[in-house]
Amino acid sequence: MRKLLLVMFIGTSLYFCFPAVAVAEEGDKPQPPRPKIEQQMQRIRNAQNELQEQRQQLDRERQELERQWDRMQPQRPWFAPKQMHKGGHKPICRLLMVMCLVVHILVAVWVFQDIRKRGTGSGIWIVIALLAGLLGALVYAVVRLGDVKKS
Repeated sequence: MRKLLLVMFIGTSLYFCFPAVAVAEEGDKPQPPRPKIEQQMQRIRNAQNELQEQRQQLDRERQELERQWDRMQPQRPWFAPKQMHKGGHKPICRLLMVMCLVVHILVAVWVFQDIRKRGTGSGIWIVIALLAGLLGALVYAVVRLGDVKKS
């Protein structure tokens, strides 16, 4: 029994020892020479230079495309403000509409006051003044001058 245990002990010892020897032998093999730090730094610098050149080339291409785009855009007249092309005329139109409405109302009020002051005429002139504005007031004034001459 002792012999068997001794053989087993020696066998297991050799079994576990051989892989360690094999690993040690592989570690003893000469390693391929690793690049030095200076070589790695030179590679990094070269890569940075290449990237910088590519970036500059892309910038030149972008500028050329922008020039081509500008040439393709229609030229706007020198007197046209830039806002007019982007809907900037809407507030101006609204302001003009409000001013025309105010003028029509003021003309109708003037016609109404004149009719009341003179005591003659009819309400149809107020409607004409509201609808026609200054032209209606001009027609009313001409008719009124004709009425004054009759008196």
